Amino acid sequence: MEAVLLNPYQYYADVFIDLLYTQHGIRTIALHSDWRTRLIRQPRMPILDSPAVSAHYMVPPQGVAALVPMLRRRHDVVAVLPHDEGAVAPLVTIAQELGLPWGRQPILTTLHSKQAVKRFIATADPGVRLNQVARVSSAGVALEWAHSHEIDRFVLKPDAGSGNRGIGFFDTDGDPATLADYFAQHPGEPLAEEYIGGVEYWVNGQTGPEGDPVVSGLGIYDRRSVNGKENVEVGSRSIASTHPAAAELGEYARRVVTAMGLQRSPFHLEAKVDDRGPCLIEVGARLCGEKVVAMDGWAHGTDLMAQAVDGYADARGGRTTGLDWGRYDSHRFVAVNGSSTHHDVLAEVAGVAEVESMPGFVMWIKKPEVGDTIVPTRDLLANPWSLYLWGPDDPTLDRADEEVRATVALTGLSQTPRGLRARWPVYRERVGRYWRARIRVSQVRSWGKGRRSV
Repeated sequence: MEAVLLNPYQYYADVFIDLLYTQHGIRTIALHSDWRTRLIRQPRMPILDSPAVSAHYMVPPQGVAALVPMLRRRHDVVAVLPHDEGAVAPLVTIAQELGLPWGRQPILTTLHSKQAVKRFIATADPGVRLNQVARVSSAGVALEWAHSHEIDRFVLKPDAGSGNRGIGFFDTDGDPATLADYFAQHPGEPLAEEYIGGVEYWVNGQTGPEGDPVVSGLGIYDRRSVNGKENVEVGSRSIASTHPAAAELGEYARRVVTAMGLQRSPFHLEAKVDDRGPCLIEVGARLCGEKVVAMDGWAHGTDLMAQAVDGYADARGGRTTGLDWGRYDSHRFVAVNGSSTHHDVLAEVAGVAEVESMPGFVMWIKKPEVGDTIVPTRDLLANPWSLYLWGPDDPTLDRADEEVRATVALTGLSQTPRGLRARWPVYRERVGRYWRARIRVSQVRSWGKGRRSV
């Protein structure tokens, strides 16, 4: 028995591959979208060249569907596991082409489009509060749409994707040149969405074999203006089950996911809460990114990622167990995201050891290292560093957040003296990183011996 993962270079993918092999006796077929990324990242994940992985294949220009005849002929595929947003739609295609029961859910055909998902929900349950959305092709079309729906403020963003990328906020009576500039930088037909005020929250959970969505984590985003970009996520934190918005958010999420008809799948939902209550921003059939589900499980004292794998791999699996809301409420956690203002290469990273010795430190999401390339922070993927801390309450988390931001200090090459002597540690580290990530001869040989690579 085998399962398929696409571009499995992230934390969840590593965990999924291990759990599939050790808990279910299922080996992984790893699909890779491009050689450059594969050559750089595969050597950094030893599990990809272990017995847990049965084969490697490159995705051809025609897309993943072109691999289906070969997968059907050579392998016994029993599951697909989308470990991040970009893997969902392609793996749904494979599941449907191979006739896997998981792929027969009607909602899965809409997951490539945020607009389609909201339309599906509105049709299934017209009583769910949703905002107005539409695909728009130009500034004029966007303004015409906004005026026709009496919308004063709206958001433009890609109809697919994640990580807070490509998002812009506009007023219908604002500067037309700013709106036109967005379309010049983002060709195609972005999604226009009615702006909802209030505070933005997340809700994470899992659905079992009959649907029955179970909420396993809730939190609030900390989004601010950074580098001239509005609504950049600088952090987030879990909220207790006693939080004033928790009960309403949980019920809203269960209603949305029930309308989706989602089964045997984790879900991640984002909603804003204003004086009218919750309103959906986005919902995905996947684990919440940035290792949040690992933290949800840690706070409850259970393994939510293993339960997600159970759902993907077993038609009877996916039930959520072991939730301890008393423990969750006393094990609050906060994500602290760093930011950078310019493009540079890190020459010095200070404060890492001090942060790791803090009593509330849990783990790095992204640990900064000498030699890292940093870029101006305008979305979640452009953070130079991020980590998790925990504490029993908001005041403790506030103090920890402030202490970390005051402790971590980054120095770029542009801030160091010129000359080989001053910059040698950076060059040495970068060369060493490339050398450690090199493809070994043994790996190349293994690709042709039982672990096929095409």
